[in-house]
Amino acid sequence: MKKIFLILILLTHFNTYSQSKKIMYVDEDLKILTIEQYKSNPLNKRHYEFRVEKDSVIFYIKAVKEKFGRISKEIHEKIKNNLITVSNSKINSNQTIIINYFPKKDKCLGNTGWNNSFLKLTKTYTTVLKEKKNIKQFFIFKDDKIVKNFSKEFQWYKDNSQLIEKTFFKFHYPCFSYVIIKPNGNYYTKRGEYRITEILEKI
Repeated sequence: MKKIFLILILLTHFNTYSQSKKIMYVDEDLKILTIEQYKSNPLNKRHYEFRVEKDSVIFYIKAVKEKFGRISKEIHEKIKNNLITVSNSKINSNQTIIINYFPKKDKCLGNTGWNNSFLKLTKTYTTVLKEKKNIKQFFIFKDDKIVKNFSKEFQWYKDNSQLIEKTFFKFHYPCFSYVIIKPNGNYYTKRGEYRITEILEKI
């Protein structure tokens, strides 16, 4: 009976503590939104929603699935230098960079690896890109538990400094994502599951 009473007290305290926390609605760049702005979607864009709890604040974060933007020259150079270092290859100033990014394990990225159909499409994808002199493509991973399932077919590089993750994939989007970075720093990224062949249509 005493244990039950103690549990009830703790649950009451937890609920009161949670309710007393400030709730904030923001976009992925932490720009504050009103609840109306958070819920609205006039352009019918696909979004992800994330909940992050801090000491005194609960953040509800709205992130678009597809995003266009531009990185600074400094960040662009850091990304290029990082990729050059891990891959021991060259990236010319006029080359577009394509990064296929694989995060940590989730329901989509399990232990079974790729099926034959997807593997065939990916091989076609890499073959086509290798023939394009103005393109440099990289498979980047966060969690080596994922890459062990796929490493036999392609060359993988780890995002050791988390530079790619922090710049383009701040949250855990399901499955895998990609980013296309133009020589001037303009980028397009799709976060979450995608068709590998669609990248060829966008370059």
